[in-house]
Order: sequence, then C-alpha cells, then structure tokens
Amino acid sequence: MKVKLIQPRMLKRPMDTDLKIRMSPHLGLLTVANIIRHDCEVTIENENIRPIDFDDVPDLVGIAVTVDVLPRAIEIASIYRQKGVKVIAGGIHITTASSSVPKDAFDSLCIGFAENTWPQIIEDMKHNRLQSEYVSKSLTSGNDIVAPAYDMIDKTDYLWYNVVSTSRSCPHKCDFCYNSSGTHQYINRNIDDVLADIKSLGTKHIMFIDDNFIGNISWTKQFLERIKPLKLNWNAA
Repeated sequence: MKVKLIQPRMLKRPMDTDLKIRMSPHLGLLTVANIIRHDCEVTIENENIRPIDFDDVPDLVGIAVTVDVLPRAIEIASIYRQKGVKVIAGGIHITTASSSVPKDAFDSLCIGFAENTWPQIIEDMKHNRLQSEYVSKSLTSGNDIVAPAYDMIDKTDYLWYNVVSTSRSCPHKCDFCYNSSGTHQYINRNIDDVLADIKSLGTKHIMFIDDNFIGNISWTKQFLERIKPLKLNWNAA
C-alpha cells in the first residue's frame, strides 16, 4: 500500500520570515511514518519546502492539519479525492476541534494519538472499510510512544533538524491554549527511547520541542541527570 503524508503550506504571520516555514520537520508525520512503514510504502511531502507532486495516485493520503492550514488541507484533499484516493486528516486541529471541520472535506478524521489509530486505519484500508472517524484511546505508558522516523529527514531542508520530543501534550487544561485544551493525555516518554533519538541525530545540539518540558518535574530531573554525560548544548521550547 502506498501512503503519502503531507504537511500543507503554512500561512506566515506578519512577524514571520522565510526561516519560519523551514524551521523544523513535522515530528507527527515522521511518527506516523514509523508506525506504518513496515506495512506500507511511505513518502512525506512538506509543501513549505517544495511543491506537492500531484501527479501520483497513492492508496491513501494523510494530511497534518493546524488551524491556519485547514483551507489548504481541504484543497489538497479535494485534488486527491477527485482521483479516487482516500484522504485522512489528523493533527492538533483535528484532535482539538474536529467539530469545526466540514464533514465532507475528508474521507476520515484521525483524533488523538497516532499510535492508537494508524494501525487500525491501515488495517481497515486493506479491507476497504475505512471509517469516517478514528479516536485514540489513552496510552498505557510512555513505552507506547513511537519515535519519529528521523532517517527520513533531509537535513538540508531545515534550520533545525535536531528536534526531539520527550513528552506528549501538557498537564494543564488551559482553555485558551491550543496544545493543552481538550482531552489530551500528558505522558512522558521512556528515557532510554529519548536518548536513542538524541544519539541517532548525531549532533550535540538538541532542541526539545515539548509543549511543557517540565510538566513532570520528577521525570525531568531524572532525564537531565541522564543527559549530563552526553555534554549536550540544548534548549527547550
């Protein structure tokens, strides 16, 4: 099965430069790729880097959606659906505000963690029974979190390719915040898994892009002790 994962072109704000759109790869799409790559032929296209190749006809297209790219995501979906390609939308906007998405814009919506949804999506695609909505269950532990497919990154495309996530979501539920509102589950990753990601990047400069790097102080202290011997230059969002 051929699966194409797409990051639509973002809308620059008045204060943004061209560097903003080339800031870093989409770890969500890289995670989906790692989840399904043993079953599928996976490609990732980032419209912020280069134009989307609309000449292909994959079996399934997955689009990562934030609120600013929703109109463009709907356009992309329309192009592929006219070819008979199934299109599924996921990402933070779908997870936090799925009710705001036009019901006929995509074939299916992926709400929540990819680890609990994409295996079933692929299984249903194989049997021609794609559902209109997939909602993730809670993760049992940080061991359930799948690492991004870092080997699929073209390091020359981004200002920061060395981005690492140590957790998912945020422990707070602030109603004004895109990343912490809704039904998110805050969970830290297995420390050994995070260390493996850091080592795979082959650099001493790491950017931790968690929504809340210190959301669990006890975990963070343990993690910092573990990375001391690596002598990293690091910063956090």
